[in-house]
Amino acid sequence: MHAAVLKYFQEVARRGSVRKAAATLNVASSAVNRQLLKLEAELGVELFDRLPGGMRITRAGEVLLRHVADTLHDFERVRSDIDDLRGVKSGHVSIAAVDSLLVDFLPQAVEAFRAEFPAVTYSLIAMSATDVPAEIIGGRADIGFTFVSKLPSGAQLVASIPAPIGVVMPAKHPLASQRKIAFKDCRRYPVLLQQGPLPRMFALDPEFAAFRETIGAKLVSNSITLVKQAIRRNMGISFYTKLGFLQELADGELVWRPLASRAINTLRLGIVTPTERKLPRVTGLVLDYLIERLHAVERTV
Repeated sequence: MHAAVLKYFQEVARRGSVRKAAATLNVASSAVNRQLLKLEAELGVELFDRLPGGMRITRAGEVLLRHVADTLHDFERVRSDIDDLRGVKSGHVSIAAVDSLLVDFLPQAVEAFRAEFPAVTYSLIAMSATDVPAEIIGGRADIGFTFVSKLPSGAQLVASIPAPIGVVMPAKHPLASQRKIAFKDCRRYPVLLQQGPLPRMFALDPEFAAFRETIGAKLVSNSITLVKQAIRRNMGISFYTKLGFLQELADGELVWRPLASRAINTLRLGIVTPTERKLPRVTGLVLDYLIERLHAVERTV
């Protein structure tokens, strides 16, 4: 069974770089490259074009990648089923999610699940909302968290909760006394933004999209953790769902207020799974727990 080399190949395809794949896998770059060359020699084709900017998968590589995704998932399912026969709950669960879920919600969920199933391992990957379904369909993730929109074939929505974008700010901020906040009110204060374009589902609120594009941000970062620290230091306000600030909101350090825009308040965040493959037993248990925990958060925030 060539599980290691298949994982090496899959990670290089995902990262577009031997070096980045090796860092993720915590192995030497030379070992990853050696296994790739050996695999190409065995198959008699080049799986990647070696370019100055990184590795670009070939058509032959894409064919193999689909096989690898199915093979690795089948292997995890079989291993989980065998472990069930031995009375041991183990396996690997891969989750792709918008980055706000990786701040509080998913770490807390994994920690709680680990108490009962300590042998389970996890991959938690942050990515944009629009990229999550492709990770599920491509077999690179088992479970996805993304804003609800029309899904492509091969992915299904199994649970969702309301997740409007609102204003996050220190509890003593002047806007904290308002029940709803208009875009014009936000313009009077320093704004902190997360880097990158808005996902397609935000087109449902052109007013919010226009506001975000025209606001003069005092700080821009691709890290929600950094933006959170800046909010806590009273450097400005920002715009997120509540899910990335669960602890701070519960402690009363920060507050969240809805925007005075109907469309933005219809946003929902959901859990997505594949339709074309059966999830391993332990992944199904994790999925059930995440659905339960997501609805529990809905009742408390």
